[in-house]
Amino acid sequence: IQLKTLDDMVQEARNQATPAAAPPFPTVEPWPEPIDPALLLNEISSTVRRFIVLEPTQADAIALWVAHTYLIAILEISPILIVDAPERACAKTLLQTLLARLTYRSLPASNASLSALFRSVELWRPTIFIDEADTFFGENRELHGLVNAGYAKSGFILRSEAVGDSFEPRMFSVYCAKSIAGINLARHLPDATMSRGIVINLRRKLAHESVERLRHADNEIF
Repeated sequence: IQLKTLDDMVQEARNQATPAAAPPFPTVEPWPEPIDPALLLNEISSTVRRFIVLEPTQADAIALWVAHTYLIAILEISPILIVDAPERACAKTLLQTLLARLTYRSLPASNASLSALFRSVELWRPTIFIDEADTFFGENRELHGLVNAGYAKSGFILRSEAVGDSFEPRMFSVYCAKSIAGINLARHLPDATMSRGIVINLRRKLAHESVERLRHADNEIF
């Protein structure tokens, strides 16, 4: 037997013996009794408005989007939640932080490499949060492809994988729930991305408006 053949067999055996990594997300147990979906969605909407200044219809849309992240496996389409703001200090990052506590397998991805990102999507089917998209998204065409293709359950990207001394093509599923936040995103995101999104337009809090501080919130409410 050739030494290389033996090496390949040993590596294959090691790969098969390595247990799959546990998902780095908390386990959410189902509620022990049936719930009223309308009451649940109303509660999510109200919770969002406790901490973020926005219109009731926007909070309702967010509540529906949160619910859809838990149903991703049985849905054919996953609209992108686009959190847009005209300027800084409009709570876009705060809204994503809040949603990360409510959604299924939330995964901040602003600093992730593209290869880590699409492998994470295929392995865990998380809810991805991309913040500050106005600073980098427009220049990253490969990220465009991942986000736009991942809008539909049939969305895949093709990459080469090392196999021995050669490379073989492999298809990665990139379908999952995603949220993108930034400033003036219509100027920075491709039309194909904007058209796949539910746009939440934020603004600064006015002097007479008040909300609770998220950092003081009891985690149990989420």
